[in-house]
Amino acid sequence: MRIHLSEKQIAEITRIAQKEFLLKGIEPTDEYLFINCFSKIHKETVYYHLLKDNDKLIIRCYARLFDNLGLSEKTRGTAKDVFEYLVNQTGLPNTIYIENGIEFKF
Repeated sequence: MRIHLSEKQIAEITRIAQKEFLLKGIEPTDEYLFINCFSKIHKETVYYHLLKDNDKLIIRCYARLFDNLGLSEKTRGTAKDVFEYLVNQTGLPNTIYIENGIEFKF
């Protein structure tokens, strides 16, 4: 289920993502909030999906991180910043970060 955020909250998520990435777009879909980013340094696209499942906030990341420690650190750092911001905004303490199908703890 898509998480519903205010324009102010989306603007803050945009600011967080733009610290590390060129932001191509943020678009709410029926199922999730879609964030499309690009790393100029690594020449790779990074996708984040933010969604709510019952009482959990889920942040999913899809990127080609194999053998790319720098990009991996950027994607996790950005996700952690978004994670911390959204936990404070939504009050959902059960937040999960999934990167390419693998769940990570912050």
